Amino acid sequence: MKRLTVLIIFMSSLLHAEESTQLQIKQDRPNLPQLYQEDAIIIDDAAALLEAMKHKDFLEREAAKLPMILLPHRPTYFMPFSYTETPYDEPYEEVLQDRWPGFQNVEAMFQISVKYQIYQFDDANEYKLFVAYTNKSYWQIYNEKASRPFRETNHEPELIFQMSPNWGPINRVNIALNHQSNGQYQGFSRSWNRITAGLYHLNGNSVYGIEPWYRLKEDSSGIPDDPTDDDNPDIEKYLGYANFIWYKQHKKYSRMLRFGNNLRTENNKGWVELELNFPLGQRLRGFVQYYEGYGHSLIEYDQYQRRLGFGIKITDYL
Repeated sequence: MKRLTVLIIFMSSLLHAEESTQLQIKQDRPNLPQLYQEDAIIIDDAAALLEAMKHKDFLEREAAKLPMILLPHRPTYFMPFSYTETPYDEPYEEVLQDRWPGFQNVEAMFQISVKYQIYQFDDANEYKLFVAYTNKSYWQIYNEKASRPFRETNHEPELIFQMSPNWGPINRVNIALNHQSNGQYQGFSRSWNRITAGLYHLNGNSVYGIEPWYRLKEDSSGIPDDPTDDDNPDIEKYLGYANFIWYKQHKKYSRMLRFGNNLRTENNKGWVELELNFPLGQRLRGFVQYYEGYGHSLIEYDQYQRRLGFGIKITDYL
């Protein structure tokens, strides 16, 4: 339970930091729009989405002037109930054999994702450099027979160059040096390094994005016990070479579609994630999420998976 206590303390501090930042900004700029409040007047869905993006950009610019402020990166959430069709446990079963009790289908998931601005290239802070970290964990909290283990945790540190160039239909561009790993060793280890990009377009009440990447090659010795060996040389055959994203605002609700595909006529593989978000008061949002395909986690990147879950978001993309 120590990990749960640390998680609760961290999330509480993240909420407090964001609240403190907004309080300081609100004192300096009393006309800052407040989203998702009962008395907020939103003309239409497109205006609501535009206000959300302006709100996020404003907070990032103001936070850059304050020390020790962590900003949201990807969504931070806790999903207390997630049903996974076939949790991948073959490596554990091979090692423990009859002593292995197996993973349960119902588990908890949580993600913590933050970033911090380390450099500002221009006075308007339209071109900036961030360091970011995302932790995504799959927790067998209801599996008492297996001592409630974390069956998988994926770590993703990044160095991100972000700009808002307004190149015609492109409103936002991110370029990042990205590392993703599950922090394991030998037969359990999965990791890769990439140069990623993000190109985003705002159209009415929708945001469309494409996030291509180039994988930095690793040596492959073919020796299973070699710690320097490439653990997953074929990962792009399952996850493809880019993410595609569609985010739509509808009143106080939002919908999101993310997917990837290897774009091959033979052995075509990919994944899709669907999400519905809705308000839970003024500070939290609820969501329902469905995932199907490959790449559900690093340890099971080459395993076809289906998952349905619901939870609470502390921060979202907007």
